[in-house]
Amino acid sequence: MKLSTRLLVLLLPTVALVMLLYGIWAHVERERTLVPAARRETQAYATALALAFDYALRDVRHENVQEILNQISRAPTVYAILVYDSTGARSFTSDPLLAPSAAAPGELRQVLDSGRTVTLERVIGDQRVYSVIRPLHGARTRVTGALEVAQPLSFVEAEQARVRRRFVLNTLTLLVTLTLMTLWLVRRTIAQPLSRLVTGVRALGRGELAYRIVEDPSETELAELAREFNSMASSLEATGARLMREGEERLELERRLRESEKMAAIGKLAAGVAHEIAAPLNVISGRAEMVLKRQPEPPERDRNLRIIVEQIGRITTIVKNLLDFARRRQPDLHRIDVCAVLDGVIEFLDTELERAGVTLTRDERRPAWVRGDPDLLHQVFANLILNAVQAMEAVDGERRLAVRVRPGDSGGEWTTIEVRDTGPGIPESVRGHLFDPFVTTKPNGTGLGLAVARGIVEEHAGRLEASPAETAHGSVFRLVLPAADVTEAARG
Repeated sequence: MKLSTRLLVLLLPTVALVMLLYGIWAHVERERTLVPAARRETQAYATALALAFDYALRDVRHENVQEILNQISRAPTVYAILVYDSTGARSFTSDPLLAPSAAAPGELRQVLDSGRTVTLERVIGDQRVYSVIRPLHGARTRVTGALEVAQPLSFVEAEQARVRRRFVLNTLTLLVTLTLMTLWLVRRTIAQPLSRLVTGVRALGRGELAYRIVEDPSETELAELAREFNSMASSLEATGARLMREGEERLELERRLRESEKMAAIGKLAAGVAHEIAAPLNVISGRAEMVLKRQPEPPERDRNLRIIVEQIGRITTIVKNLLDFARRRQPDLHRIDVCAVLDGVIEFLDTELERAGVTLTRDERRPAWVRGDPDLLHQVFANLILNAVQAMEAVDGERRLAVRVRPGDSGGEWTTIEVRDTGPGIPESVRGHLFDPFVTTKPNGTGLGLAVARGIVEEHAGRLEASPAETAHGSVFRLVLPAADVTEAARG
């Protein structure tokens, strides 16, 4: 059972009982005062009429007296008026009494003899009445007769029934009103806030940490509870977001650790292989070149010897890359201008760019200070530009290479270098493994250049990313390096 229902079950019977007891008490008190009030009213009628008849009987004709009695008896609280002479005989009787019962001889005689008022209950016709008999006085203040004013007891009983109905109706009306008001107040102040709280708790249970309860500006306990709930939800949401970030960072660290372990294993293997095959390759290459120089050979043999020399050169390049990958040296970091390093790389590769028919454009903000090793960064830039040139060799249209440098990105903390080409782009199948060792998109590539470049950049506390170009073709390699401290740059 809901809390609001339990409150109503306890509260409404209590209110109903209190209202019922109050109605009974009020009804009893009203009935207790109703009969004495009716009798006082009858006595007042009798007193006023007795005074009036003292004079009317001397100065007014009898037919006028009868008319006065008839008019007075039409009042709902007066049943009959009877006038007696000094002997106790009836002189006048109000209509519509045709044969009223005579007054009790004892009480009537007591009034005529003593001159005191007497009250009694008796039956006139078929009606029980409450009667007041008062003496009438003549000119010398002697008792000349008596006046009886009768009030029907049925009127008092009808008034009692009317009072009873009124109290019952008032009690029921008040009880219904209080019930409706109680229902409304309980629903507004308890049921609705509790429903909102239950909905919020269920939302949190489903993991909806962004759910908030509509707050009530009042200072009630439930409003305070709603505010505390929203505060708790905000804390949970912040904690959840922090845990998500920490989880992602932990996964990234684990991924990088696994990658580092893999790289270390590959490096050891590469170093061992390179060491074992470097010397024999040099011997083979030297002997083949010596045979080519010693004497002319038949064309077929000469061609085979040249193929041997070329393949040995290719293997030597692979061995060199393996050694670079395995025996990575620690960078010598100091403040350098990236644009100056790029000047040296582009000058070094100028012949290669011209041979491939590549148009180079540069968009730079000089100087672009970073903390880095110029020799290692030279190797990274040369690798990225050569990869772009080799990728565009398969393109028949215009070949464009754009280098963009933006120092001071992210509030001055990073310097961004972008290398964009118009080549065929990065295939979707290798996009997620492009920087892994031995992954390449070139027919004659070794797959070590980008792995070495990324390792160098990470040793500079930076990152190297690759993505498709915004246009239909091409790719973008983005290199992000920590910017040199402004004060350090000023000192340099």
